[in-house]
Amino acid sequence: MGTNDKTEIDAINRSRPTRRSVILGSAAALALFSSAGALAEEWPSRPIELIVPFAPGGGTDLLARALADELSKQFDVPVQVVNRAGGGGVVGFEDIKAAKPDGYTLGILTAQLITANLRGVMKTSYKDFAPVAMLTIDYAGLSVQANSKWKTLPEFLDAAKADPGSITVGNGSQGGSFHMLARNLEEAAGVKFKHVPFDGGPAAIVQLLGGHIDSTVNGVTETLPYIQSGQLRMLAVAGTKRYPELPEVATSAELGYPLDIATWRGVGMPKDTPAEIVSKVSDAVASAVKSENFLDSMKKIGANVEYMNSPDLTAYLAKQEEVYKKIF
Repeated sequence: MGTNDKTEIDAINRSRPTRRSVILGSAAALALFSSAGALAEEWPSRPIELIVPFAPGGGTDLLARALADELSKQFDVPVQVVNRAGGGGVVGFEDIKAAKPDGYTLGILTAQLITANLRGVMKTSYKDFAPVAMLTIDYAGLSVQANSKWKTLPEFLDAAKADPGSITVGNGSQGGSFHMLARNLEEAAGVKFKHVPFDGGPAAIVQLLGGHIDSTVNGVTETLPYIQSGQLRMLAVAGTKRYPELPEVATSAELGYPLDIATWRGVGMPKDTPAEIVSKVSDAVASAVKSENFLDSMKKIGANVEYMNSPDLTAYLAKQEEVYKKIF
């Protein structure tokens, strides 16, 4: 055998993986998968944080505490609510995103996650999270005083077309879901409203009752008592389904405006949380939202429970983003 032949053979042998390297590589891969599996099997073994991007005492905070109570029972470890308010939810969303994806950080996600991103307030989007489950969806309605001259949505819109910017529409916050819904209706109907933001939906309802504004786009559950008492009239419910307690009120879709914006609250986790853990939390939430204690708590804050699993919530968020993109 010549020198050149021997050199070529030596080079080939060096390029081939040795038996030892194959064994070590396989062991490393096995260890990686085994550790991920062990994490999912052992989880949870210590307290879990549930981050709320808003201050204590509000509806989202109360929802989170009711959920935490139920999850604590199911997981047999404390689920501790941590309020990280600031920037209309931005501070809390960023903290959830930045948390270690080990299954020990949950967070409440809301529509502000999408609107803040599209408004340029933060770069974080729903795609930076592992969506776990939907908790509640509060559908909106456009309401006026019971003695208003506008009896139907077409009459209301005709008046807005005749005198652009003259009709005042109150909402719970600048840039919030219901403000965006009113803007969506403007775009769809080719009209212009005068938007008046207040500190929360109830404040807008109070101003409408007092005759200080012409109308409000607000959560149906918040407005319902005043509709039932005869103080307010709802001209339409946003979406495609009539509200069970107000079967006589037409949907915006029936009237030619298929608006699909709502105030929703869901649960998310850091993006790279193991899929097995995300699935376990989603299943636990499905049980929690059916519990008597949770349902009673939601009734007190006027929230409409509507569960979705992780894949369905992910699809819903993508659809909501597309709806909002048409407005911003």
